Amino acid sequence: MFRAWARTLPERLGGRLVLAALLVVLVVALALRIWAATHGYEFRHGSDADQYERLAARLYEDGAFGIPGSQNPYDFAPGMPLFAAGVYWLTGGVSPETARIGVAILGTLAVFVVFLLGRRLAGPWAGVVAAALAAVYPPTLFYTSLFSSEPLAMLTVAGGVLAFVWAADAGRPAWAWVVPGLLFGLTAYLRPEYLLLTALLALLALVVVSLRRGLARGVLAAVLMAVTFAAVLAPWTISASNKLDRFVPVSTGGGKALYIGTFLPADGIHERVKQHLIHQTRGGPPIPEERLRRIPMQPLLDRVAQRYPDLPRDSALGRIGKQNLQHYATHEPVAFARMVAGKVAHMWHGAGDPSESFAGSAFHYAILALGLVGLALLALRRRWEAIPIALLLAGISAIGGLLLAGNRRNLPVMPLVLALAGVALVAAVARGRAENT
Repeated sequence: MFRAWARTLPERLGGRLVLAALLVVLVVALALRIWAATHGYEFRHGSDADQYERLAARLYEDGAFGIPGSQNPYDFAPGMPLFAAGVYWLTGGVSPETARIGVAILGTLAVFVVFLLGRRLAGPWAGVVAAALAAVYPPTLFYTSLFSSEPLAMLTVAGGVLAFVWAADAGRPAWAWVVPGLLFGLTAYLRPEYLLLTALLALLALVVVSLRRGLARGVLAAVLMAVTFAAVLAPWTISASNKLDRFVPVSTGGGKALYIGTFLPADGIHERVKQHLIHQTRGGPPIPEERLRRIPMQPLLDRVAQRYPDLPRDSALGRIGKQNLQHYATHEPVAFARMVAGKVAHMWHGAGDPSESFAGSAFHYAILALGLVGLALLALRRRWEAIPIALLLAGISAIGGLLLAGNRRNLPVMPLVLALAGVALVAAVARGRAENT
């Protein structure tokens, strides 16, 4: 059976030349990611990468999710610490470099999923081009060198979208909807905002399947996807909720994100809010950017949360964030709308240090432009796959506009943009050839 599968693999992927090109791309992707993983970026104390590393070590050594001296360990999504602790368990010791190598391997698998997405959307060569772009996309290498969850989320989001459109194909059994539910459940461990986005995708599954196969099958598809998603999260949700004695679906960072994201005086940007809070406390001139990064945000937010001392910190920040939202949206609607638009632009501006250079920024913006063209081409061709892709891109933009708008928020959906860029480039080549004949 294996020999038959291997013999027909080139044909199923698009031919021997496609397979050869794909193998080269995957080898390059793996080599670059292993290099990045073994040359770890020196992150600052108190950063998310630092917290993830410490949480993973504590999980492996003590079986507990927490950091000595930290009052809010559940502010951090558990996906990366759980993954790293699993790597430590398999390899018999705490080694951040080994965990990053595990991320590098799964990041290479994400490049293969980008190929599959591109092939699905516009044929095998679109897949190869998209995978080649993904293999060398600088932010993926940068975050592989960090102790970061983004490369893992790129795999689960891309895989989830691929599984979603696969499950909707004619003739698929109902159980196929378990697969996207599983993958988006894993994504929520890494990026909790996908709780909401998965709910929207489940509604889309209801509509799409109902139109094609009847309401009963549509309801079954949506329920299977949603139940699987909830089942994947249930062990963590139960554990975290019991520890904190309140319902915690994934993490407790939502209140913090809402407070920062709706703070109009500092444009809702994390570092600017930090600068503003420090100025309120100490006065004086603005702190230089490099020094500002080293100052922890936690004590500043603790002070803000003291407005409601009877509430847990995140609940207090969430209440203040809701007050900000109501006040600024009703009293300064134009300024608030401008802030939201600016945050969306900030979110898509780049994705980490590589995007700050001229070459990295140019590459990133070229990919975004090609991705938009590819999405427009799918819409013109009436390819329904454009709908879930557009839903996720619009959804993550809306979340970035309302909550935290860090550059890295776009990374989990960048495989979709890279696949769309492959669609656009192959279409451009095909049109050029047609004009020359």
